[in-house]
Amino acid sequence: MVLYRHFKEAGDIELLVISDGPVLGFNHVVLKHRFSSRIFKRLAKTHLRCWGLDCQEFFLPCDPGQVSRACESFKPDVIMTVAHGNLWRLALREASFNRIPLVTIFHDWWPDLSGTHQMIRPLLDKQFRSLHQNSTVSLCVCEGMLAALGFHRGAEVLYPIPGGSMPSINGAGRHSTASGRLKVIYMGNLGEYGGMVRTALEATKEHPRLRMETIGGNPAWPASFKKEMQELGLWHDFVPADKLGVALATADAFLVTMRFEPHLRRFMETSFPSKMMHYAQFHKPIVIWGPEYCSAVRWARGKNSALCVTDPSVSALIRALETLSNPEQVHWASKACAAANDDFNPDRIQMQFLKAIRSAVKNPASTRL
Repeated sequence: MVLYRHFKEAGDIELLVISDGPVLGFNHVVLKHRFSSRIFKRLAKTHLRCWGLDCQEFFLPCDPGQVSRACESFKPDVIMTVAHGNLWRLALREASFNRIPLVTIFHDWWPDLSGTHQMIRPLLDKQFRSLHQNSTVSLCVCEGMLAALGFHRGAEVLYPIPGGSMPSINGAGRHSTASGRLKVIYMGNLGEYGGMVRTALEATKEHPRLRMETIGGNPAWPASFKKEMQELGLWHDFVPADKLGVALATADAFLVTMRFEPHLRRFMETSFPSKMMHYAQFHKPIVIWGPEYCSAVRWARGKNSALCVTDPSVSALIRALETLSNPEQVHWASKACAAANDDFNPDRIQMQFLKAIRSAVKNPASTRL
């Protein structure tokens, strides 16, 4: 989605997408998986899941010849890849063999998400950092990712571009509803963050001064809790894109969650919640509930841009929300507005993205991707 937002606005770039599935709206080549890759994928759906995922990390999933033939015909000036899954290996191979500049986007620490055995993670970490070092330009989602990957002259922080140009946000009003309770909205991942959001919903569902609502699919909740939240109007499973902005504009504040478990520390340090960019566009207070070391809190502390709750107890979150009186709301709303005009400004992020791509090639005027 982030790349779609970038490229749909870049009319001066000729783009070919090479992936293992169709990409609507763009010129693309669909790769066919090798027989061995299909076996590993099937294996990953059994009780031998980890072994299947291990194998996928050490064998190219598709014939590199498919990529070479596509590039030979298209003649790219630069190759871009995302450090996620295993198709980046094909991009690195093609770029290295043909001395084509490589631009890599690092949005998550893939080894921690790979589902592989713990014993091979150090090797995957090494390969991940090697991709960073062998990229002409490395675009890191936050300062924590850049620090974890290590120094690189061609590396920079590029925040995810918000859907600021989307009608759902542009057409939405920015004023809070005149309800008697402070309305806090959480939008996004209810899988990994479902537990935190559930505790917050439980704690506020009967609160006299707070109302929390959440928007997101497939929550990791019991069926009875899903039913209760739907009946209370506190969980919205799906909101159409053309109505999402209108729904978000009714919030008095927005919630960002980052998990506290020690074993997830690196993931929290190196990922950055893209919902923050969306939230900021509405000029409403942003409340971050997460550990002091997580990327979102570190960003907020450095910019004094959001209300941070670094205590894992839900009672601490409730106390912080209860302090959001009208003067406090105005203060944090102004900080969100400043972020929307600075770090999270879609035009600024787009200009940085295009500049990074063009810096990877010798002749920026004739860039083809």
